Amino acid sequence: MRGKDGNYRWVSNLLSVHCGTGGTPLYREGTLRDITEKKTAEQALLRSATLASAGRMSAAIAHEINNPLAAVTNLLFLALHHPDLPEPVREYIATADAELNRIALITRRALGFYREANAPALVSIDSILDSAIDLFKHQIHARQAHIVKDGDTGLELTAVGGELRQIFSNLISNSLDAISEQGQIHIRARRGRSASNGNAYIRVIVADNGRGISDEIRSQIFEPFFTTKGTVGTGLGLWVSGQLVEKNGGTIRSRSSTSPERHGTVFLVELPA
Repeated sequence: MRGKDGNYRWVSNLLSVHCGTGGTPLYREGTLRDITEKKTAEQALLRSATLASAGRMSAAIAHEINNPLAAVTNLLFLALHHPDLPEPVREYIATADAELNRIALITRRALGFYREANAPALVSIDSILDSAIDLFKHQIHARQAHIVKDGDTGLELTAVGGELRQIFSNLISNSLDAISEQGQIHIRARRGRSASNGNAYIRVIVADNGRGISDEIRSQIFEPFFTTKGTVGTGLGLWVSGQLVEKNGGTIRSRSSTSPERHGTVFLVELPA
């Protein structure tokens, strides 16, 4: 039910009808009980159980692929150091090796082998964004998408480079899914200072001119397993990005429009510098 304040509440309704002689209904009486807190707790428990199940599944999958992944990595290492390897092929193998190392890092995280506390280092935002864009060069070419990247240069912060790459890769991937052919994605990085406490931050904006996100579902996009992509999407990309931004002490926000005249979505990430 919707209250006068505009908020919706879960209500349990118990109703009984009192009849007179001959079974004629005389009046009704009943109770309305607010069970919003109970329903909220049930939903939180369901999300927790779903995430726990997904965690066990991802660990099992990671364990299964870890051994063959190590074998392929070793073979690439041997190929990369072959004395008669042509230079163009060497570059392809080096790129494949870098991507396999990224996959290996993800599997180690899933298995609990990765110690993130020792990993933060000074990283270049430019390099992180360039590598994230490079991951999608084939999709960008296929869609004839226009990628515009600008902003301040020389931006650095202390973080886990792989985590930042994952954040921006997820945002770029979503933008590529949202835009039509020859659409545009604008990526901008700027330094700034908080008006409330004066702390320095780096702000990265990923904006697209895609179809936009309706107001009805925009409040759900950071929830785990929520997706608008049907069977294609996992519903984990934005949730993971939000968790990683929060872990690094930052914030992530979005705004979007589905208006035919001006449509698109903007994601704004602020990270402490």
